[in-house]
Amino acid sequence: MSDQELEVKTVSAPTHAGDSFATGRRALVELLEGASSLSRRTAEICEELEEKLRSNIFNLVVVGQFKRGKTYLINALIGEHLLPVAVVPLTSIVTVLTYGEETTVRVNFNDGSQKEIELKALPEYVTEFGNPKNVKDVRDVLISYPSSYLEGGVRLIDTPGVGSIYVHNTDVAYQYLPRCDAALFLLSVDQPVSQGEIDFLRDVHEYSHKIFFLLNKIDHLTSDEVRESITFSQNALEAAMEGEVRLFPVSAKLALQGKLDASDELLRRSGLPDFSKVLHHFLVNEKGKVLLGSAGRSLLRALSQERFQLELEQQSLKTPLEELEAKLELFESRRRQILAERESFAILLDGELKRFVKDVLDKDLARFKDDLARSMEAGFDAFYEEQRNLSLKELNDALERYVVSEVEKAFADWRRLEEEKIAEAFEKICNGYAARINGILDELLKFSSELFAVPLEIVHAESFWARNLDFYFKMKQEPVGLDMLTDSVTQVLPGFIMKRFAKFRAYMFGVANRFILNKRKRHMVETIDVQAGRIRFDFVNRLEKGKAQFQREILGRVDATVDAVAQAVEKGKSERRRGEEEVRVRSRFLDERIAAIRGMEGKVQEIISLKK
Repeated sequence: MSDQELEVKTVSAPTHAGDSFATGRRALVELLEGASSLSRRTAEICEELEEKLRSNIFNLVVVGQFKRGKTYLINALIGEHLLPVAVVPLTSIVTVLTYGEETTVRVNFNDGSQKEIELKALPEYVTEFGNPKNVKDVRDVLISYPSSYLEGGVRLIDTPGVGSIYVHNTDVAYQYLPRCDAALFLLSVDQPVSQGEIDFLRDVHEYSHKIFFLLNKIDHLTSDEVRESITFSQNALEAAMEGEVRLFPVSAKLALQGKLDASDELLRRSGLPDFSKVLHHFLVNEKGKVLLGSAGRSLLRALSQERFQLELEQQSLKTPLEELEAKLELFESRRRQILAERESFAILLDGELKRFVKDVLDKDLARFKDDLARSMEAGFDAFYEEQRNLSLKELNDALERYVVSEVEKAFADWRRLEEEKIAEAFEKICNGYAARINGILDELLKFSSELFAVPLEIVHAESFWARNLDFYFKMKQEPVGLDMLTDSVTQVLPGFIMKRFAKFRAYMFGVANRFILNKRKRHMVETIDVQAGRIRFDFVNRLEKGKAQFQREILGRVDATVDAVAQAVEKGKSERRRGEEEVRVRSRFLDERIAAIRGMEGKVQEIISLKK
């Protein structure tokens, strides 16, 4: 693409404090679209930043003990009877609400399959009545819904209550904590804060440093009783958090009814509007500002480098050719040093990932295998006792199905947590190397700035790269492949012998029965090893692919930056040789381009400094 074909688009940025995050995001996306016309390298960066802005996910998780009204609260925030509620512990599956132009419901199963259902069928999958002990093997349910709370990548997540008689519900709630960006911690005004809730709160706090505390069901007590409950709960929470907390007294039930009836009086009595203002301010200002600032600074860095290269070319138009040649020789020497450092990074990254697999993944997998083998031993024996009177073939088949089912289920639960751990660690490793690469590039630009006497302002930005790797591992449903029992004495003896020698038959049946038991126990250990090997292979393969993608992207930026600086100076030198008129035309073009980029930088700064 020639210089004449490039076009720098200009857009209007937010101009006053009342502009929302959505407005700022739209303005920044337009600026990214404009900046993408500057060069191929900047176009790639802009594409990644735009994807980050459009798909940014923020998990707002509603947590608490059972029967505190979590589902009612979500319905009240949305203003619709969307999720099922009841007078007994009901929610058993995590339900994720995300923004969509129309309402859709998708059930995600642990085997990786999906199913679209109607909203009215939701209780059949997410409740303890419709799906007891998760017999349908549901991972979670995703609901798309057109609510302002869900705009900007916010996902509102309903979790099962902890502490009920349904222990598996507590397990599900705990498994989702690592995905928590901010939490709505729900208490109930008619029940004092329990030690169990305080213990759970400490666990939540490990994953989320932003927790909103709500005291629900204020319509159940008198004003004096509510004040007494608030004082007691606040003291307990502040002792647990070791600092001040803000507690919002609400009635989710009144709030939902108020929204459904369009009753301002019910809404006022519910107390929810006060909390909604604080939550909205957080989602728009704090969360949004972090995202806009991160993407904006990355764009500023790219624009700064583009402008610097144009200014280098402009300076080279004014520098005597002999002086320019001497400076280019010095630059080429520094360039070779940079490229040598670049190669060492690939070797160091490979070594660090191998150490991670050995010290983290392999150790986690070994511990899990040992724990699973011990825990399955008792369950296997109990299942065998229930099935031991079946025919030998039926017993063999039943034990084999039991082992495969239990192993796959156990690995599916462990795998999800390990995926998150590996993905987070891998991103942290890559971000560290990306930051070091950025440091090298800053040194090169600073060297070039001093060498060619062109001012440079280094813009420090997040060391981002394209985080579109899919760490989700779908369990391979391959047959176990272990042989069935065809060599049992009881299966080859003629029928007339079996009938005439009943005692002998019973003896041989017992022998074969124990043989099956021992063989299926060996099968259990083999199956655990096979599944562990499959998962390890998959994780290592994904890490290798991720490493290759990261190296292509981040090291490619080194090459692009080094080449761009050299080409800018060479271009100026070439223009000088074409005559004074060519120099004047090119200089005017560069002035216009530099002014356009400065204008874009100013608009990005306005967006970054957006106040609410």
